[in-house]
Amino acid sequence: MKGITRRLVLSYFLIIFITVAALEIFLITALNKYYYSNMQNLITNQITAAADFYNNYFSSSSLEKNVQDNADIFWKNTNAEVQIINKSNKLLMDSIGYFTDESINDSDVNKALHGTLGVYITNDRNNMYKMMYVSYPLKSMGQIEGVLRFAVSLSDVDNTIKRVTNIFLLIGGLVIIISGMIGIFLSNSIVKPIKKVTVAAKKIASGRFNEKLDIQRNDEIGELSSTFNFMAEQILKNDRLKNEFIASVSHELRTPLTSIKGWAATIKAGNLEDKAEILDGLDIIEKESDRLTLLVEDLLDFSKLISGKVTLAKDYIDITNNIRYIEKHFIPRANRQKIHFNVKIEKNLPLLYADSNRINQVIINVLDNSFKFTDENGLVELSSYRKGNNVVIKVEDNGIGIPKEDLPFVMDKFFKGKSNLSKTGLGLSISKEIVNLHNGHIEIFSELGKGTQVYISLPAEDGEMI
Repeated sequence: MKGITRRLVLSYFLIIFITVAALEIFLITALNKYYYSNMQNLITNQITAAADFYNNYFSSSSLEKNVQDNADIFWKNTNAEVQIINKSNKLLMDSIGYFTDESINDSDVNKALHGTLGVYITNDRNNMYKMMYVSYPLKSMGQIEGVLRFAVSLSDVDNTIKRVTNIFLLIGGLVIIISGMIGIFLSNSIVKPIKKVTVAAKKIASGRFNEKLDIQRNDEIGELSSTFNFMAEQILKNDRLKNEFIASVSHELRTPLTSIKGWAATIKAGNLEDKAEILDGLDIIEKESDRLTLLVEDLLDFSKLISGKVTLAKDYIDITNNIRYIEKHFIPRANRQKIHFNVKIEKNLPLLYADSNRINQVIINVLDNSFKFTDENGLVELSSYRKGNNVVIKVEDNGIGIPKEDLPFVMDKFFKGKSNLSKTGLGLSISKEIVNLHNGHIEIFSELGKGTQVYISLPAEDGEMI
């Protein structure tokens, strides 16, 4: 395992290990408490019964005399080691014959001498196993005479706890192993699809744009695969458009170059005194040179916009002046194509903080398309109005319209559609980039055979009115 698989498995293992360890600690602690409590309760019941029996029936004699005459009453109902301790902490009797001259000052004895039950757990005299000592006061006429003390070995309890603990640890280990295996499976179920995406991405990077992924899951991995397929489709489409664009540009370049070269050769080989022929040739060379210039400018503009090297010369502009200038520019063309050209401008439009020349370029690009795809006696309308915090520039025509399947792509680079009237396929792409640089947006609505509407929205400068 390496990379993300290793990190995922280690993460799963760490979480499982911490959870199992915490649960094991809790269970083992509870187990110890349960068994020790049961043993304490058992010994407590026995010692209180023995002490109550003594207090009720033998308290008329002294403790020392009862020890001599009636010792069996203290241990006949228990298997524990029984000790009798007087008020001076001296051991009077031990059921297994153990005696000491030293005072017994353990905590359980002191508690019993103060009238309460005392419990004390420590190692036995040989430090081989644990012992539990339970002490209870012996009374005569309401006064404490001494202490009844039961001592019991906890070796059997500890062995039982040890066996159960081992079972718990074994189960915990199995849980960790099984969970680890599940973690590896889950990690692979996440990583393997990602690896497939990586392999497919490398294939696309090597030029195999037809690569697709099978979508077998309805989750984030499936969404990633779907997004990858969409990306691959876009790359394939852009590659196809690029190839079509190169072929189109090659054709666009070849045609004027052929005309220029042909007429240059004709003029060179012809009769220089034939002015009409010379003028015709020069006129064609000029027009074809203009075509080449337009194409090269479009390419340079698009390259600069895409690479982010365009610097906008922004200033406060009166969009009305821009539209009036463009109106004068298109009136001769409208007359020449016999198209009705209307211009409508709302009064008191706010100023725009924009690059005047670039905004003109956008409007001219859009208008050029409208004139290009509108038949004789058709209508092209340019209008501008305020909408909220934006100034909208609208170009509408009743031309041939855009097919529904082409409409989502008309602003994509290199897209030319099926019409032979399209040129480089860069005009609307350039316009979109310019509008984006002004923090605006451009929208196109169209219906085949009925016309097209283009809305260019640019942010207005509030408070600045024309």
